[in-house]
Amino acid sequence: MNFLPGPAQTTAICLSVALPLLLLCYARIAIGGAGRRFRLGCLSVIALFVITCIAIPGPRHLDDLVSGLFLLATAMMLCYVLFSLLAWGFTLTLLTALVQAGRPLTSEQWAAAYMQGGDLGTFAHNRLKLLIGSGMVTTADGKLAPTAKGLAVAHLVKLVRFSTGLG
Repeated sequence: MNFLPGPAQTTAICLSVALPLLLLCYARIAIGGAGRRFRLGCLSVIALFVITCIAIPGPRHLDDLVSGLFLLATAMMLCYVLFSLLAWGFTLTLLTALVQAGRPLTSEQWAAAYMQGGDLGTFAHNRLKLLIGSGMVTTADGKLAPTAKGLAVAHLVKLVRFSTGLG
């Protein structure tokens, strides 16, 4: 019994590692929005997978090809979760709005800073509970402030967003 990955599986594993790097490269090219860049990255690795599977010499095994596709699909779903949190993460965007204010804010000021003057209502309070519960925000005297953990997460998110061209 052979436990080594087949050629298609090896290709899928390599392309799975390459997908985030490819997304970083696409961030440096003006290709529309974040969703378009992600779809282009996924289409690129799928095309490379097909080309590589055709170009690999030797016999083709259906189980190797199917499992390679499943490996690649799993990597794309994982990247999508991480990419979408960075590109469109509401809770992290609320945190970065608080950090960008540079001072403690009331809940209303925070909502206005996030929505550029609008009101978030119940949904914002739900997100606030998540940030307080995770230890990224603290409350004192009716004002909110990021904790050291919150500052670190916000700076990390800002760095990753900048490096991936998302913000």
